[in-house]
Amino acid sequence: MKRTAILIVIVAALVALFLVADLQSLSSAILSMPGEMFAALLGLLVLNELTKGLRWAFFLRRACLDIRVVDGVLSYLAAQAATAIPGGSMLSARLAQEHGHVRMHQAASALVGQAVADVWAISLLAAAAMFLTEQRPAQLLVPGIGVVASLIVFAGVRSPRLRRCGTTVFGRWRRTRRFLALEEDFLAHAAALMRPRTLSIGGLFSASSTILSALILLVITDALTHRGISPGEAVYVHSLSVATRMVLPVPGGYGVGDASLAGMLNFIGIGLARATFIALAYRSVGVLFRTVVGVLVLVARYPYLLVGPLDAQRPQPVGVGRWAPRPLVRRLSLALLVRTGGLRVEAPVAELPRPTLPGGD
Repeated sequence: MKRTAILIVIVAALVALFLVADLQSLSSAILSMPGEMFAALLGLLVLNELTKGLRWAFFLRRACLDIRVVDGVLSYLAAQAATAIPGGSMLSARLAQEHGHVRMHQAASALVGQAVADVWAISLLAAAAMFLTEQRPAQLLVPGIGVVASLIVFAGVRSPRLRRCGTTVFGRWRRTRRFLALEEDFLAHAAALMRPRTLSIGGLFSASSTILSALILLVITDALTHRGISPGEAVYVHSLSVATRMVLPVPGGYGVGDASLAGMLNFIGIGLARATFIALAYRSVGVLFRTVVGVLVLVARYPYLLVGPLDAQRPQPVGVGRWAPRPLVRRLSLALLVRTGGLRVEAPVAELPRPTLPGGD
């Protein structure tokens, strides 16, 4: 069942990749780049994914989970195989369960801390980019809504009283009562992340990833337009479009992210048609790269989740070295050899004295 579910997720992600990616804009963006620009694009993509992987491993360890940094990074990279489908980030929590004494619901708590740090860091970065590019202050409304929502989540997870209230509410129904133990464990690990120092370090990872993504957008825009954009404009456009995608609850951010990115590019002076083309190329390059990297890491690091072990060992009870003693194994082997070979083993029969006839020998 575990293997079947993961295979279904991977197949769905590959199907979604062909539906989401715009091959025309993708090929135009790649073919329009010189060799050094294409190498810079690949380097930025690799560095961005490693930064996100380190951020994921950081939140896992700060959630008091027994997992190495390398394993946390690999679980994130392998989970990118499902990046094309909404909710694909949950695969990273499932793959973290393959390391140490980690459970999926415990690793999912890192997603909460990561989301809060992302909202704070991206909102602050968007505000700074607006100030540097001299934009209208009214645009601060979008990241402001995200900050308010993240503060509500922060207070709800951090407060023991609110956690107890939620546990009491879910305990009223029989169907939700059986999940209370998992819910309390999840909230306990999530509460460990709601600390200023942890969120500050996680925010630095998020800000670094956002800047790298803005540079990727800058490279693609320079390849597809004559005007191009400055680094400050790239950070402004990308951070505000990501903040808009976080505020609007759309699964995967498809549609909202592309529309906001195209609108922001059009706002700074790039035509709407060309801006839409750039937004599609940016999305296609990112989704294709993450999916390919995710599938490669998943096959190389977690092959048993896809095809299963070829030489699986049966579980043995604690303290027992073998399932059967050697003499019994020997007897069974001899019986099998005799049965398959057509041999016959006869027990030795004691010789009886031959009867003597009268009058003869």
